[in-house]
Amino acid sequence: MEMADAVSLELTENRLITDQIVLTVGYDVESLTDPFIRAQYSGKVSIDRYGRKVPAHSHGTINLPLPTSSGSILTSKTAELFDRIVNPILLIRRLTLSINRLRLEETSKPKPRVVQLDLFTDYEKEEERIRKEDRERERERRRQETILNIRKRFGKNAILKGINYAEGATQRERNKQIGGHHE
Repeated sequence: MEMADAVSLELTENRLITDQIVLTVGYDVESLTDPFIRAQYSGKVSIDRYGRKVPAHSHGTINLPLPTSSGSILTSKTAELFDRIVNPILLIRRLTLSINRLRLEETSKPKPRVVQLDLFTDYEKEEERIRKEDRERERERRRQETILNIRKRFGKNAILKGINYAEGATQRERNKQIGGHHE
């Protein structure tokens, strides 16, 4: 999920929005050499570039209802997609996160809301709910811009989230690299 959070900050910095997330999960060759996992796995197998048998990768796409660069939305939808496509018994080797259908914020005007009127909906409450969502989006936007300003001034590792300190987290190390290479 730290990848989705990092991508959302990058989108915010570049004034871009997206409405589609694609996730690919590649599994480790050890998944088929471990007797316990091999006994439980009956899915597809492919051959890697070294000629070894590995479980076939999982791939999925999720479309967002509205174009956004919101970290909370991108993170939650990425987690939802991950839970939907990953095989929990296999060992994960790599994750590839793609953000598709990018567009500039300025050129993407929100579509007018079309509402089918009925007698049972309280439209004043509905309008208040929409205003509240708009305020939340604006608050998150300002938070993201503040984080970006701090990182520009003090370095990428100046402000991190708790998830960046979890076991297996790699964001702190990736922040020290230039183009995927150590400095």
